[in-house]
Amino acid sequence: MNLNLKDKKEIIFVFVFSCILIGYYINFNMNLGIYCSDIFLYLRNALYFTGTNIYSTYDIFLSPVICFLTSLLFRAGLVDRLAIYIVTGIFAILGNVGMYLLLRTRFDKLLSLTGAIVYSGLALSLTWLANGSLDVPSVAVTIWAIYFTIRAMDTPKYYVGAIVMFVISFFTRYNTGLILPVIVLCYIYHNSFKINRKDLKYMLIGLAIAAILSTIILVTVNTMSNGNLGFTDLLAGGAGGTLGSTKDAAYNTDLTYYIVNFPNFISSSSIVFVKHTPALENPTILSGLVLVIMAVGAVLWAKKCNFELNKEKIIGIILLLIALVTFNHFSSFITIIITFLGLLIIGKNSKNQGGLMMAGWLLANFIFFSYYVIKVNRYIIPAFPAFTYFLMVAVEEINERIPKKKILPIVLIVLFIVQGFAFTMTFEDTRYYMGPEEISDYIISNNDNYTDMIIGTYNMRPYHWYLGKNVTGIPNDRIGSIESASIDYYISHKELNLTNYTEETNIDGIYLYKRIIN
Repeated sequence: MNLNLKDKKEIIFVFVFSCILIGYYINFNMNLGIYCSDIFLYLRNALYFTGTNIYSTYDIFLSPVICFLTSLLFRAGLVDRLAIYIVTGIFAILGNVGMYLLLRTRFDKLLSLTGAIVYSGLALSLTWLANGSLDVPSVAVTIWAIYFTIRAMDTPKYYVGAIVMFVISFFTRYNTGLILPVIVLCYIYHNSFKINRKDLKYMLIGLAIAAILSTIILVTVNTMSNGNLGFTDLLAGGAGGTLGSTKDAAYNTDLTYYIVNFPNFISSSSIVFVKHTPALENPTILSGLVLVIMAVGAVLWAKKCNFELNKEKIIGIILLLIALVTFNHFSSFITIIITFLGLLIIGKNSKNQGGLMMAGWLLANFIFFSYYVIKVNRYIIPAFPAFTYFLMVAVEEINERIPKKKILPIVLIVLFIVQGFAFTMTFEDTRYYMGPEEISDYIISNNDNYTDMIIGTYNMRPYHWYLGKNVTGIPNDRIGSIESASIDYYISHKELNLTNYTEETNIDGIYLYKRIIN
């Protein structure tokens, strides 16, 4: 890579574009409301970091990085969901800039800029952008971890950044640990299995900082949660594909889910909420264009390459085939290990080590999340940087064979910028997700003693946050339990026929029932 002062224009462009885009989506999300209930857990955990009693610390282990940073804004006086939108938005901005720098290690300035804009404008990322969810922020940190790893191969001081970024990414979202084999693969490609003396100093510094950070986070979380480090169960269950109940709305054993839906993840013309999760439907012409570019680029690349099979490469290919054939027969970790062994052997003395490393990044995420029985579209976002890399390889291959080499990159830049700002119009028009906040505001403004009231609800998460107090969870379909419960209000997301309550108000599809006092 030849990063110099001339790259400033591209970096500034990506930064300014990202800031405008994030501001636009923060405003959009403020009007849409919170549709992922996990975000209420992060907001509640952030409150706990300020010393506020949140009544339950069972989930405090969830993303201590995002929750802690959000708590700083809370301490500054911004105790609002806007705080977590800002924090996750800033991470997205840094991720887009990092994407440019990562691509710049392989491509020229125009293709790197194109890739950064494409990455920032992929439909699935936009769906979860600056809304408090962890997927986009965690990927942003992994991008920097991989970038620093690549730079460290020539400049050892970057090992410090690579190791620290890995730890931060892990405590932002635990499944980002999937980039560890990518980092290891990169190192072995360049240094074999030996550790060079010039690298050891910076590795030890990075490990020392990482150990301090990890210790502080783990001790803090362990103390705040009374010993519940639940991420260990998350990792174990995810590896075996066993974590999750058949009753979960996202339970799905279809191994092809992410592959089949990937065209929608690139560009989609419609978003509808299915069981409170945004589902991307009807891929656009832009999605088709991207896939055609990928296919044409792959064919051109294959024609250009001279594949020389030897004993080692055959062994590597056999390992990849074993991983494919035995997929879903063992744990996802075993499949990933076999896959990376195959990539390691194939990549020995290869000119395509960078591409093989990115293939490992892509495959690790597809294997892990396809194996996992709980499937939510946002889970595959960590594969997007590698996907963007291969798209730029395809564009580069096509550009080598056409006279006007700027046309295709500029077309992609324009189309993805347009998609970035027009995409909000594809969302289903709904006020439903503002309902919990508005019904809570109604209760607060009409009851001076609301903190002393006992309130039942169909979903505790949003009302813990909006009411700032403990609530009682009673499912809508348990009419008998609602009727007999000693509560003052019951909040429902559907109309009910209750004997002991009267409907006091209905806001955006959320019904508030007040107990009749005889």
